[in-house]
Amino acid sequence: MNSISAISSISGLSGVSGVSGISSQVSSVSGAGLANGAGAVDGSSIGTQAPGDSFLNSLSDAFGSLNSQVASADASMADFAAGGSADLHTVMLQMESASVSLKAATDVRDKLLEAYQEIMRTQV
Repeated sequence: MNSISAISSISGLSGVSGVSGISSQVSSVSGAGLANGAGAVDGSSIGTQAPGDSFLNSLSDAFGSLNSQVASADASMADFAAGGSADLHTVMLQMESASVSLKAATDVRDKLLEAYQEIMRTQV
């Protein structure tokens, strides 16, 4: 997957409905190792993997987690609305967690697009 298709797929967030977030995945993305000068993001040698693949995989995992968190919050809200066993306190906590996570995901997407646009403006 190249960086342009990755950014366009991030801006879509096609599987997200309602509110959600990536708070659990932020630590895994920010925990990536320092570059070793060989072009690898996670500090490993390049080998057969392209330089940005590990970052894109981490980002993809984070958005997958975001989608599952939103789906869980939506299901919990639907269960509560239908008179199921979910209590209001739990539903509100899940919805707020999902909301904070979606805000974080949106901020990450905005920063990625801003960085991409800055790179495209750079004159060679």
